[in-house]
Amino acid sequence: MDRRRLALVRGGEETGFRRIGSGYLIAPRLVLTARHVVEEDPGASWPRIDVRVGHPQDDTRRCAARVCWVHPDGGDVALLLLDDSVEAPGAVRWGRPVGNGPLPYDALGFPAATTRNGQYGVEHLRGELPVLGGGTGDQDRYVLDQGPAPEADSGNGDGDRDGDGGRAWSGASGSAVFCRDHLVGVVIHDDEAFGNRRLHACPARSFVDAPGFADVLERHGGGRPRLSQVGTDLERYLRAARLAATEHPYPGVVPGTMPPLSHIYVRQQVVSQPPPAEGRTGDTGLMTGSLLPASPPRPADEVLTGDGVCLVVGGPGGGKSSLLRTRLAHGATQWLDGTPGTGSAPVLVPAAALVGAPLSRALVDTVNAQLRQYGLTSPLPDTFFESRPAPGHGWLVLVDGLDEITSADGRKDVLRMVAHAGDDYAFIVATRPVPEIEPGDPGIIGPQIPRHELKPFGTDDLERVASGWFRALGVPEPDQTAGQFLGTLNMAGLIDLARVPLTMSMLCQLGADSRAPLPRGRGEIYQGFVNLLRERQYAAGAVTQARAAMRPYGSEAETRAEHTVQNLPHILAALAHRLLLAEDEDRPALDVTLDVTRDVALDIALDHEHAERPESVPEKRWRDFLESVLCGTGLLIRRPDGLAFTHQTFLEYFAARHVTDDEERLQVVFRETFFRRSQSRRRFSRDWTPPRYEPFGGFLLDLTPDDHPLKTEFLTLMSSGRAGLDGCRFLVEQAVLQARLPADVIENTANVLRQVARGHRSQTSFDRVQAATILIMIRFADGVELLRELAADPELDGPFRIGAAKTFAMFAPAESTRFLGDLVEETRRDSRPNDSAHRLKAVLALTEVDPAAATRELHALVRDGKVPRRDRLKAVIALNWFDDQPGRAELLRFLADDTTLTAGDRIAVAPLLADTDRDVAVDLYEKLARDPATKSADRLEAAYNLTVIDPQRGQKLLRVLLDDTTLGRRHRRKAARLLSGTADRKQT
Repeated sequence: MDRRRLALVRGGEETGFRRIGSGYLIAPRLVLTARHVVEEDPGASWPRIDVRVGHPQDDTRRCAARVCWVHPDGGDVALLLLDDSVEAPGAVRWGRPVGNGPLPYDALGFPAATTRNGQYGVEHLRGELPVLGGGTGDQDRYVLDQGPAPEADSGNGDGDRDGDGGRAWSGASGSAVFCRDHLVGVVIHDDEAFGNRRLHACPARSFVDAPGFADVLERHGGGRPRLSQVGTDLERYLRAARLAATEHPYPGVVPGTMPPLSHIYVRQQVVSQPPPAEGRTGDTGLMTGSLLPASPPRPADEVLTGDGVCLVVGGPGGGKSSLLRTRLAHGATQWLDGTPGTGSAPVLVPAAALVGAPLSRALVDTVNAQLRQYGLTSPLPDTFFESRPAPGHGWLVLVDGLDEITSADGRKDVLRMVAHAGDDYAFIVATRPVPEIEPGDPGIIGPQIPRHELKPFGTDDLERVASGWFRALGVPEPDQTAGQFLGTLNMAGLIDLARVPLTMSMLCQLGADSRAPLPRGRGEIYQGFVNLLRERQYAAGAVTQARAAMRPYGSEAETRAEHTVQNLPHILAALAHRLLLAEDEDRPALDVTLDVTRDVALDIALDHEHAERPESVPEKRWRDFLESVLCGTGLLIRRPDGLAFTHQTFLEYFAARHVTDDEERLQVVFRETFFRRSQSRRRFSRDWTPPRYEPFGGFLLDLTPDDHPLKTEFLTLMSSGRAGLDGCRFLVEQAVLQARLPADVIENTANVLRQVARGHRSQTSFDRVQAATILIMIRFADGVELLRELAADPELDGPFRIGAAKTFAMFAPAESTRFLGDLVEETRRDSRPNDSAHRLKAVLALTEVDPAAATRELHALVRDGKVPRRDRLKAVIALNWFDDQPGRAELLRFLADDTTLTAGDRIAVAPLLADTDRDVAVDLYEKLARDPATKSADRLEAAYNLTVIDPQRGQKLLRVLLDDTTLGRRHRRKAARLLSGTADRKQT
């Protein structure tokens, strides 16, 4: 309901108005009202009709009008056409209440009871609409159970209102009735049988589909009306889900509530990894995905369309939860607006809730628990997610935090469920990198599942994010302050850290206090932010409230409650340590479930010495108190499966903090984390592996005192090169995160990387390129120069030289084009084995800097008869990925007719050809399937593939093969099975 669309309607003669009513602007020139308001007698409208659009407290617009449509069956509804257009933002949504329970309604009108001295006031009608009330035909109406209105002032000089001078509700006729933002009816009269206490409304369902109504509305810019059901379980769920999705997923120190996510959200980008090409796995082996470069960054909302299953991978605090919440809010809004054709109905669920439970049951249990506080006052039925939300539309399940399931078996369980859930469900799974999502593990989801890497903020994004935060925090001149703030971050070396969405949210909240110095690295950012949350809790009177809560149980209970609040950081640290690490503190755990139940999490907290329950306090009362103060920190939240840290990185930070609080514990965990024995049996060697938990390892290193002997020993060994490239990479990443590393450690690491990149000690080509790439992060100019040398080094192995040129292209695209062009030319002349494979890789790398040249080279490679057929086919598949020029179809026809290729190769080309020249693909399948000289298996495959693009001809061909004596008995039986399997396939 939009107050700007409210209309006062007056009808009468030139000498004066005789009838007053209400209306609602449903298009720039159309007002919906009650028919009797604008008619002097049935079928005869008033000679003069005047409409004033807008709420009296706002600007209003007065227009003359005429009746342009009335209900053809005598219904008390009419449309007025204004002489002038009155613009109002948005569009009217039409609804049809359903279900059994009453629905809250709203309406705005001008009843006579509000009129004083000829001035019409607005009454906000509201109450509950009993959906099951009313009848059929003339009795098809809604009952609006309003309280009795006072007597009207009839002496205003405007004549009768609704023909009944003093009736209080006179003038409310024509008011538009809304249920949950949907226009569901029009007020037509009050009910004499009930002492004029009740109002009746004509349902929208009785006139929206009436002849002529939709045509008039569409003709005047209102769009074709579509009735959406209001009051269904689906609508209740979507409203609650949209409300929940507006909350920011990260904790905040904003007094009161966090700003809505939409106020500070910046459109995120993803890089899509190219899918492996589907082809034969025999001698052609067309799995070329590893050759194709990733796509350029694209907006996530354009890529994550909700079809099938896809994975979104991002680092700690990378914005995965914000992305899913935004996707949930957008999808729910589309459905509530009546446009579900744009996608499936979204539902957000933590991955841990799917472990060991049937999908539909896990979804309904999670939603009922999570959305109870967002308006889902009665639970959804157990079967809610078992069927589609609407015909032709399924569910889009947004799975957050797969990595937070620390059990590998638990992650595999969820992924198997996702892979085999059926057509009613699509999935977007967000996670940090975990082994189970690698393409090389086809036993779980396989390489065909699309994988998208969530990119950090760009430079332009940072300023928009900072401006949004500062505006939400009430900082004066937020846009100007944001620009200055980014300059400060850049000078402090924090820009790379700020690209991580969670870190940026903390930096903005810390930076809003101009008196406080900026932190110097990731560890200090988390420490400063935790301190801010702590200050907020104290400012809100946490100690006073704790003492008051325990006052009925005596002074000892009050003192103990105050002590607990003061020591909450220690309790949180112990809780995080137990959740992340094994109960045996001697070593990190491999299979600890993070998502424990609420009772277990509280038990862990209650075990802490600072949370001991006073004897006078009942156990349940103390547990409720402890849960309340833990959540009051802003670092723990209630979830259906128990208490959890608001973000995984806070759990890791507090776990590291707990370790460093005790010297004996630090000795054990530090050694286990950083000095693990390698397979070579040497205590510290090139086989060193990074910490199992990250960023826990980084926090542990950062929080350990700089002069601690273990830290000194570790950094000395790491920067000596004994930990290999993994060690160098770890130190470089910590340096980028502004960890407190001694200058000599950074310089020694840079020297090791330079030596490796220049091939000292007979380094492999792979290590040389990796070393130069890593060096860029701390010594940019040196790293880029080394990549230039490697790209031009003829002694470097071909694929790695190409890799060096590709990476170099990120910093000097023009110069890298020359390197890649030289590589293509060298491999064209080269006669060594694998020269064509190297040529193909060089051409594919060239696509990223010079697509036109790369396309020409791919065409030439496909037509080059000296190139092995395997590489020619890979090239044509690559063209299918990159090349959208008309020449691609000609090239595919060339391959289809190339008899030097095997039948299997030509079958592999046919699906690509079908996209550009369907008839040629069909003829190719026919020719190969009918050729007795072709292998029997290939003939069957050609016929079966034909059923995909032409079911009728494909099935006919299978029947021919069924009786073909040139095929063996085994292959004829297989033809019968294939035919049976395609019997229900329809022509496409």
